[in-house]
Amino acid sequence: MKLLGSGMQARFLLAMGGAMLVVVAILAVLLGRQAAMQGEVRSLSNGVIHELFDRSVRSRGEAMVRELSDALAGPLHNNDLDQVGALVRSISRQPVVRYVLVFDDRGRLVHDGSAGVPGSGRPMTDPLAAGAVAAQSLVVQQSPTVLDNAMPIRMGKQRIGGVRVGMALDEVLQREQAANATLGARLQQMGSRHLGWLLLMLGLLVVIGVVVILYVQRTLVAPIRELAAAARRIEAGDYQAPLRENTRDDEVGELVRGFARMRDAIARHDREVRRMAYTDALTGLTNRLAFREALDHRLMAARASHHRLGLLFADIDDFKRVNDTLGHEAGDEALLQFAQRIGRAVTEAGG
Repeated sequence: MKLLGSGMQARFLLAMGGAMLVVVAILAVLLGRQAAMQGEVRSLSNGVIHELFDRSVRSRGEAMVRELSDALAGPLHNNDLDQVGALVRSISRQPVVRYVLVFDDRGRLVHDGSAGVPGSGRPMTDPLAAGAVAAQSLVVQQSPTVLDNAMPIRMGKQRIGGVRVGMALDEVLQREQAANATLGARLQQMGSRHLGWLLLMLGLLVVIGVVVILYVQRTLVAPIRELAAAARRIEAGDYQAPLRENTRDDEVGELVRGFARMRDAIARHDREVRRMAYTDALTGLTNRLAFREALDHRLMAARASHHRLGLLFADIDDFKRVNDTLGHEAGDEALLQFAQRIGRAVTEAGG
Protein backbone atom coordinates (compact mmCIF):
# COMPACT_ATOMS: atom_id res chain seq x y z
CA MET A 1 0.00 0.00 0.00
CA LYS A 2 2.87 2.27 0.78
CA LEU A 3 4.39 1.76 -2.66
CA LEU A 4 0.97 2.16 -4.24
CA GLY A 5 0.45 5.31 -2.27
CA SER A 6 3.83 6.58 -3.29
CA GLY A 7 3.16 5.68 -6.90
CA MET A 8 -0.21 7.40 -6.96
CA GLN A 9 1.27 10.49 -5.35
CA ALA A 10 4.06 10.57 -7.89
CA ARG A 11 1.64 10.14 -10.73
CA PHE A 12 -0.56 12.86 -9.29
CA LEU A 13 2.38 15.21 -8.92
CA LEU A 14 3.53 14.30 -12.43
CA ALA A 15 0.04 14.90 -13.80
CA MET A 16 -0.18 18.23 -12.00
CA GLY A 17 3.27 19.20 -13.26
CA GLY A 18 2.32 18.19 -16.79
CA ALA A 19 -0.93 20.11 -16.53
CA MET A 20 0.98 23.10 -15.21
CA LEU A 21 3.41 22.96 -18.10
CA VAL A 22 0.58 22.62 -20.62
CA VAL A 23 -1.35 25.51 -19.10
CA VAL A 24 1.78 27.65 -18.88
CA ALA A 25 2.52 26.88 -22.52
CA ILE A 26 -1.04 27.77 -23.46
CA LEU A 27 -0.82 31.00 -21.48
CA ALA A 28 2.48 31.79 -23.17
CA VAL A 29 0.78 31.32 -26.54
CA LEU A 30 -2.11 33.51 -25.41
CA LEU A 31 0.31 36.22 -24.29
CA GLY A 32 1.99 36.11 -27.68
CA ARG A 33 -1.35 36.30 -29.45
CA GLN A 34 -2.37 39.19 -27.23
CA ALA A 35 0.77 41.12 -28.08
CA ALA A 36 0.30 40.32 -31.76
CA MET A 37 -3.32 41.41 -31.70
CA GLN A 38 -2.43 44.64 -29.88
CA GLY A 39 0.26 45.29 -32.47
CA GLU A 40 -2.24 44.60 -35.24
CA VAL A 41 -4.82 46.90 -33.65
CA ARG A 42 -2.22 49.63 -33.28
CA SER A 43 -0.99 49.18 -36.86
CA LEU A 44 -4.50 49.22 -38.27
CA SER A 45 -5.51 52.16 -36.09
CA ASN A 46 -2.44 54.11 -37.16
CA GLY A 47 -3.32 53.44 -40.78
CA VAL A 48 -6.91 54.52 -40.23
CA ILE A 49 -5.83 57.69 -38.43
CA HIS A 50 -3.33 58.55 -41.19
CA GLU A 51 -5.90 57.95 -43.91
CA LEU A 52 -8.48 59.98 -42.01
CA PHE A 53 -6.14 62.95 -41.51
CA ASP A 54 -4.92 62.80 -45.12
CA ARG A 55 -8.44 62.51 -46.53
CA SER A 56 -9.66 65.26 -44.22
CA VAL A 57 -6.96 67.78 -45.12
CA ARG A 58 -7.31 67.10 -48.86
CA SER A 59 -11.11 67.29 -48.80
CA ARG A 60 -11.06 70.46 -46.74
CA GLY A 61 -8.45 72.09 -48.96
CA GLU A 62 -10.33 71.28 -52.16
CA ALA A 63 -13.68 72.35 -50.70
CA MET A 64 -12.31 75.66 -49.42
CA VAL A 65 -10.51 76.56 -52.67
CA ARG A 66 -13.62 75.74 -54.72
CA GLU A 67 -15.77 77.83 -52.41
CA LEU A 68 -13.32 80.72 -52.54
CA SER A 69 -13.05 80.53 -56.34
CA ASP A 70 -16.79 81.00 -56.66
CA ALA A 71 -17.07 83.62 -53.90
CA LEU A 72 -14.15 85.75 -55.13
CA ALA A 73 -15.27 86.09 -58.76
CA GLY A 74 -17.46 89.14 -58.16
CA PRO A 75 -15.21 90.99 -55.68
CA LEU A 76 -12.08 90.38 -57.77
CA HIS A 77 -13.80 91.50 -60.96
CA ASN A 78 -15.04 94.67 -59.20
CA ASN A 79 -11.65 95.20 -57.53
CA ASP A 80 -13.37 95.14 -54.13
CA LEU A 81 -10.26 94.47 -52.05
CA ASP A 82 -12.13 94.83 -48.75
CA GLN A 83 -14.45 91.98 -49.65
CA VAL A 84 -11.55 89.95 -51.05
CA GLY A 85 -9.62 90.45 -47.80
CA ALA A 86 -12.63 89.50 -45.68
CA LEU A 87 -13.10 86.27 -47.60
CA VAL A 88 -9.40 85.45 -47.44
CA ARG A 89 -9.20 86.10 -43.69
CA SER A 90 -12.29 83.99 -42.99
CA ILE A 91 -10.59 80.98 -44.59
CA SER A 92 -7.13 81.79 -43.14
CA ARG A 93 -8.54 81.42 -39.63
CA GLN A 94 -9.50 77.79 -40.32
CA PRO A 95 -7.38 75.13 -38.56
CA VAL A 96 -4.22 73.91 -40.39
CA VAL A 97 -4.57 76.57 -43.11
CA ARG A 98 -1.06 77.92 -43.70
CA TYR A 99 -1.94 80.63 -46.25
CA VAL A 100 -4.59 81.90 -48.66
CA LEU A 101 -3.34 83.79 -51.72
CA VAL A 102 -5.45 85.58 -54.33
CA PHE A 103 -3.67 86.57 -57.54
CA ASP A 104 -4.56 88.16 -60.87
CA ASP A 105 -4.39 86.55 -64.31
CA ARG A 106 -0.66 87.38 -64.54
CA GLY A 107 0.21 85.67 -61.27
CA ARG A 108 0.64 88.90 -59.29
CA LEU A 109 -0.49 88.86 -55.68
CA VAL A 110 -3.77 90.66 -55.02
CA HIS A 111 -4.42 89.77 -51.39
CA ASP A 112 -3.07 87.39 -48.75
CA GLY A 113 -5.25 88.43 -45.83
CA SER A 114 -2.58 90.54 -44.15
CA ALA A 115 -3.01 94.15 -43.20
CA GLY A 116 -1.79 96.37 -46.01
CA VAL A 117 -0.82 93.37 -48.18
CA PRO A 118 2.93 94.18 -48.43
CA GLY A 119 3.44 91.93 -51.44
CA SER A 120 0.50 93.25 -53.43
CA GLY A 121 1.23 93.52 -57.16
CA ARG A 122 4.36 91.37 -57.00
CA PRO A 123 4.67 88.02 -58.80
CA MET A 124 4.57 84.94 -56.57
CA THR A 125 8.00 83.28 -56.48
CA ASP A 126 7.53 80.18 -54.32
CA PRO A 127 8.24 76.76 -55.93
CA LEU A 128 4.54 75.95 -56.33
CA ALA A 129 3.57 79.33 -57.82
CA ALA A 130 4.10 78.43 -61.47
CA GLY A 131 1.77 75.44 -61.34
CA ALA A 132 -0.87 77.47 -59.51
CA VAL A 133 -0.74 80.37 -61.99
CA ALA A 134 -1.01 78.00 -64.97
CA ALA A 135 -3.97 76.09 -63.48
CA GLN A 136 -7.05 75.92 -65.68
CA SER A 137 -8.98 73.84 -63.14
CA LEU A 138 -8.33 72.51 -59.66
CA VAL A 139 -4.61 71.77 -59.21
CA VAL A 140 -3.27 70.11 -56.05
CA GLN A 141 0.48 70.35 -55.44
CA GLN A 142 2.47 69.18 -52.48
CA SER A 143 5.72 70.08 -50.81
CA PRO A 144 7.16 68.51 -47.65
CA THR A 145 5.26 71.01 -45.48
CA VAL A 146 2.36 72.35 -47.56
CA LEU A 147 -0.52 70.90 -49.59
CA ASP A 148 -1.24 73.65 -52.13
CA ASN A 149 -4.75 73.75 -53.66
CA ALA A 150 -5.06 76.15 -56.59
CA MET A 151 -8.18 77.09 -58.54
CA PRO A 152 -8.71 79.67 -61.30
CA ILE A 153 -11.24 82.43 -60.74
CA ARG A 154 -13.50 83.03 -63.70
CA MET A 155 -16.07 85.61 -64.58
CA GLY A 156 -18.15 83.75 -67.08
CA LYS A 157 -15.62 82.07 -69.37
CA GLN A 158 -12.93 84.67 -68.76
CA ARG A 159 -10.15 83.78 -66.35
CA ILE A 160 -9.54 86.84 -64.18
CA GLY A 161 -7.17 85.36 -61.64
CA GLY A 162 -6.83 82.52 -59.18
CA VAL A 163 -6.74 81.53 -55.54
CA ARG A 164 -4.46 79.24 -53.56
CA VAL A 165 -5.15 77.58 -50.22
CA GLY A 166 -2.12 76.06 -48.53
CA MET A 167 -2.74 73.36 -45.92
CA ALA A 168 -0.01 72.96 -43.27
CA LEU A 169 1.07 69.32 -43.64
CA ASP A 170 3.63 69.61 -40.84
CA GLU A 171 0.90 70.67 -38.42
CA VAL A 172 -1.36 67.87 -39.66
CA LEU A 173 1.52 65.43 -39.17
CA GLN A 174 2.03 66.67 -35.60
CA ARG A 175 -1.65 66.12 -34.83
CA GLU A 176 -1.54 62.69 -36.40
CA GLN A 177 1.56 61.74 -34.42
CA ALA A 178 -0.06 63.01 -31.22
CA ALA A 179 -3.15 60.89 -31.90
CA ASN A 180 -0.99 57.84 -32.67
CA ALA A 181 1.09 58.43 -29.54
CA THR A 182 -2.03 58.69 -27.39
CA LEU A 183 -3.46 55.52 -28.90
CA GLY A 184 -0.13 53.70 -28.51
CA ALA A 185 0.17 54.76 -24.88
CA ARG A 186 -3.34 53.59 -24.16
CA LEU A 187 -2.72 50.24 -25.84
CA GLN A 188 0.58 49.88 -24.00
CA GLN A 189 -1.12 50.69 -20.73
CA MET A 190 -3.85 48.18 -21.44
CA GLY A 191 -1.26 45.56 -22.39
CA SER A 192 0.66 46.11 -19.16
CA ARG A 193 -2.49 45.75 -17.10
CA HIS A 194 -3.50 42.62 -18.99
CA LEU A 195 -0.07 41.12 -18.36
CA GLY A 196 -0.44 41.81 -14.65
CA TRP A 197 -3.80 40.09 -14.55
CA LEU A 198 -2.45 37.09 -16.46
CA LEU A 199 0.53 36.79 -14.12
CA LEU A 200 -1.83 36.89 -11.17
CA MET A 201 -3.92 34.14 -12.69
CA LEU A 202 -0.76 32.15 -13.34
CA GLY A 203 -0.37 31.72 -9.55
CA LEU A 204 -3.79 30.06 -9.41
CA LEU A 205 -3.21 27.63 -12.27
CA VAL A 206 -2.94 24.55 -9.99
CA VAL A 207 -6.60 24.93 -9.04
CA ILE A 208 -8.21 26.80 -11.91
CA GLY A 209 -5.89 26.29 -14.89
CA VAL A 210 -8.50 25.17 -17.39
CA VAL A 211 -10.94 27.83 -16.20
CA VAL A 212 -8.30 30.51 -16.64
CA ILE A 213 -7.63 29.42 -20.23
CA LEU A 214 -11.32 29.61 -21.12
CA TYR A 215 -11.67 32.90 -19.27
CA VAL A 216 -8.76 34.51 -21.07
CA GLN A 217 -9.98 33.28 -24.45
CA ARG A 218 -13.47 34.66 -23.82
CA THR A 219 -12.67 37.92 -22.09
CA LEU A 220 -9.40 39.02 -23.70
CA VAL A 221 -8.57 37.47 -27.05
CA ALA A 222 -12.09 37.59 -28.50
CA PRO A 223 -12.64 41.33 -27.80
CA ILE A 224 -9.24 42.20 -29.25
CA ARG A 225 -10.00 40.18 -32.39
CA GLU A 226 -13.36 41.93 -32.62
CA LEU A 227 -11.62 45.30 -32.32
CA ALA A 228 -9.10 44.31 -34.98
CA ALA A 229 -11.92 43.25 -37.33
CA ALA A 230 -13.76 46.50 -36.64
CA ALA A 231 -10.57 48.47 -37.28
CA ARG A 232 -10.20 46.79 -40.69
CA ARG A 233 -13.77 47.75 -41.59
CA ILE A 234 -13.18 51.32 -40.47
CA GLU A 235 -9.98 51.40 -42.53
CA ALA A 236 -12.08 50.37 -45.55
CA GLY A 237 -14.46 53.29 -44.92
CA ASP A 238 -17.24 51.41 -43.09
CA TYR A 239 -17.87 53.55 -40.02
CA GLN A 240 -20.83 51.39 -38.95
CA ALA A 241 -18.61 48.49 -37.91
CA PRO A 242 -20.65 46.77 -35.17
CA LEU A 243 -19.25 46.16 -31.71
CA ARG A 244 -20.81 43.82 -29.22
CA GLU A 245 -22.66 45.67 -26.47
CA ASN A 246 -20.23 45.90 -23.57
CA THR A 247 -21.06 46.53 -19.93
CA ARG A 248 -17.76 45.39 -18.45
CA ASP A 249 -15.95 47.79 -16.17
CA ASP A 250 -12.41 46.41 -16.62
CA GLU A 251 -9.65 47.49 -18.97
CA VAL A 252 -11.02 45.49 -21.91
CA GLY A 253 -14.43 47.09 -21.48
CA GLU A 254 -12.79 50.50 -21.32
CA LEU A 255 -10.80 49.70 -24.47
CA VAL A 256 -13.93 48.54 -26.32
CA ARG A 257 -15.91 51.61 -25.26
CA GLY A 258 -12.98 53.86 -26.10
CA PHE A 259 -12.69 52.23 -29.52
CA ALA A 260 -16.44 52.69 -30.04
CA ARG A 261 -16.10 56.37 -29.13
CA MET A 262 -13.18 56.71 -31.53
CA ARG A 263 -15.23 55.02 -34.29
CA ASP A 264 -18.16 57.39 -33.66
CA ALA A 265 -15.82 60.39 -33.60
CA ILE A 266 -14.28 59.34 -36.93
CA ALA A 267 -17.76 58.93 -38.41
CA ARG A 268 -18.84 62.36 -37.11
CA HIS A 269 -15.69 63.93 -38.47
CA ASP A 270 -16.28 62.30 -41.87
CA ARG A 271 -19.87 63.58 -41.88
CA GLU A 272 -18.63 67.05 -40.90
CA VAL A 273 -16.10 67.05 -43.73
CA ARG A 274 -18.82 66.02 -46.16
CA ARG A 275 -21.13 68.67 -44.76
CA MET A 276 -18.44 71.34 -45.17
CA ALA A 277 -17.76 70.15 -48.72
CA TYR A 278 -21.39 70.02 -49.84
CA THR A 279 -23.20 72.76 -47.90
CA ASP A 280 -23.05 76.54 -47.93
CA ALA A 281 -21.58 77.95 -44.71
CA LEU A 282 -24.02 80.87 -44.56
CA THR A 283 -27.41 79.38 -45.44
CA GLY A 284 -26.83 75.72 -44.66
CA LEU A 285 -28.18 74.76 -48.09
CA THR A 286 -26.35 72.48 -50.48
CA ASN A 287 -23.65 74.34 -52.39
CA ARG A 288 -22.79 74.45 -56.07
CA LEU A 289 -20.66 71.29 -55.93
CA ALA A 290 -23.51 69.28 -54.39
CA PHE A 291 -25.98 70.81 -56.87
CA ARG A 292 -23.82 69.82 -59.82
CA GLU A 293 -23.42 66.27 -58.59
CA ALA A 294 -27.17 65.96 -57.88
CA LEU A 295 -28.04 67.44 -61.27
CA ASP A 296 -25.69 65.06 -63.07
CA HIS A 297 -27.23 62.14 -61.20
CA ARG A 298 -30.78 63.24 -62.02
CA LEU A 299 -29.89 63.79 -65.67
CA MET A 300 -28.39 60.33 -65.94
CA ALA A 301 -31.46 58.81 -64.26
CA ALA A 302 -33.78 60.76 -66.59
CA ARG A 303 -31.89 59.60 -69.67
CA ALA A 304 -31.94 56.00 -68.46
CA SER A 305 -35.68 56.05 -67.78
CA HIS A 306 -36.52 58.26 -70.81
CA HIS A 307 -38.21 60.80 -68.55
CA ARG A 308 -38.01 64.56 -68.60
CA LEU A 309 -36.43 66.67 -65.93
CA GLY A 310 -37.52 70.18 -64.91
CA LEU A 311 -35.07 72.70 -63.48
CA LEU A 312 -36.27 75.87 -61.71
CA PHE A 313 -33.87 78.80 -61.58
CA ALA A 314 -34.48 81.57 -59.03
CA ASP A 315 -32.53 84.82 -58.90
CA ILE A 316 -32.47 87.74 -56.46
CA ASP A 317 -32.86 91.04 -58.30
CA ASP A 318 -30.68 93.97 -57.29
CA PHE A 319 -28.85 91.89 -54.68
CA LYS A 320 -25.64 93.80 -55.34
CA ARG A 321 -27.45 97.02 -54.45
CA VAL A 322 -28.28 95.55 -51.03
CA ASN A 323 -24.61 94.80 -50.38
CA ASP A 324 -23.49 98.19 -51.71
CA THR A 325 -26.06 100.28 -49.83
CA LEU A 326 -26.77 98.33 -46.63
CA GLY A 327 -23.56 96.36 -46.25
CA HIS A 328 -22.63 92.72 -46.52
CA GLU A 329 -24.25 91.81 -43.21
CA ALA A 330 -27.57 92.95 -44.60
CA GLY A 331 -26.80 91.00 -47.76
CA ASP A 332 -26.11 87.88 -45.71
CA GLU A 333 -29.37 88.37 -43.81
CA ALA A 334 -31.22 88.76 -47.13
CA LEU A 335 -29.69 85.51 -48.36
CA LEU A 336 -30.72 83.75 -45.15
CA GLN A 337 -34.29 85.05 -45.43
CA PHE A 338 -34.40 84.03 -49.11
CA ALA A 339 -33.11 80.53 -48.28
CA GLN A 340 -35.60 80.08 -45.44
CA ARG A 341 -38.54 81.18 -47.56
CA ILE A 342 -37.51 78.95 -50.45
CA GLY A 343 -37.11 76.08 -47.97
CA ARG A 344 -40.57 76.64 -46.51
CA ALA A 345 -42.09 76.91 -49.98
CA VAL A 346 -40.46 73.67 -51.09
CA THR A 347 -41.56 71.92 -47.88
CA GLU A 348 -45.14 73.10 -48.27
CA ALA A 349 -45.16 72.11 -51.91
CA GLY A 350 -43.81 68.69 -51.07
CA GLY A 351 -46.35 68.23 -48.28
